[in-house]
Amino acid sequence: MDCRLFALLIERYYDGALDLAERSEYENHRRLCAACRALEERYALVDSALGRLPLFEPSPDFDRRVMARVDVAAYRVSPARRAFGALGAVWNAVPAAARNGIIIAAVCAVFIAVYKPLLDFMIDTIQQGAEGVWSGMVFMKVLLGKAEVVWKEVGAVRTYQIVGETLARTLHRVAAGFSPLQIAAAITSLILVAFVLLRTVGAARRKGETNVGIL
Repeated sequence: MDCRLFALLIERYYDGALDLAERSEYENHRRLCAACRALEERYALVDSALGRLPLFEPSPDFDRRVMARVDVAAYRVSPARRAFGALGAVWNAVPAAARNGIIIAAVCAVFIAVYKPLLDFMIDTIQQGAEGVWSGMVFMKVLLGKAEVVWKEVGAVRTYQIVGETLARTLHRVAAGFSPLQIAAAITSLILVAFVLLRTVGAARRKGETNVGIL
C-alpha cells in the first residue's frame, strides 16, 4: 500500500468499513510509515473532537413545519409525464431487436417523406431549366435566321448597287467614244422609237375598246 491510498482509507478505517485484509494492510503500512502515522494522528484528533460534540434531536413538530414549506405541486407528476412514463415502460418491455427494427423503419419513413418531395423539386427545377435553355436556343436560332435573311438582303442591295455602278461606268465609257452629233442622233432615234411605240399601244387599246363595245 502506498501513502496516497492510505490517506484515502483513513476515514473508512475509523468508520469500520474495511474488511480484514484491507485493515491488516492499512495497519501494516501505518507501522512502517512515519508520515502516514502523523497524518492519522491529526485525523484522530479531528475525529475525537467531533465525537465530543453534543447531539441535537429535532423537535417532534420539525417534520410538519418543514413539509409545510415544501411546494408539493412542483413535485407533482403531470398526466402527460405519467403517460410518457407508461409509454417508456412499454417501449422498454419490447425486445431490443424489435425496437431497433421500429427505429430503422421510422427513420426510413421520415427519410422518404423528406427526400421524395426534395427529389421531385430538384427534378422539376432541372426540367424547367432545360426547357428554358431549349427555348433560348430556339429563340437564338430564329434570331440568327432573321439576321441571315437581313444580311442576304443587304448583300443583294449591295450587289444591285455594284451592277448599277458598273453599268453606269460602262455607259459613260461608251458615251465618251461618241461625238456630240452622234449622241444627238441617238437621242432623236430613241425619241422616235418611243413615239412610235406609244402610238401603236394607243391604237391597239382603242381597237380593243371598240371590239368590246360591239360585243
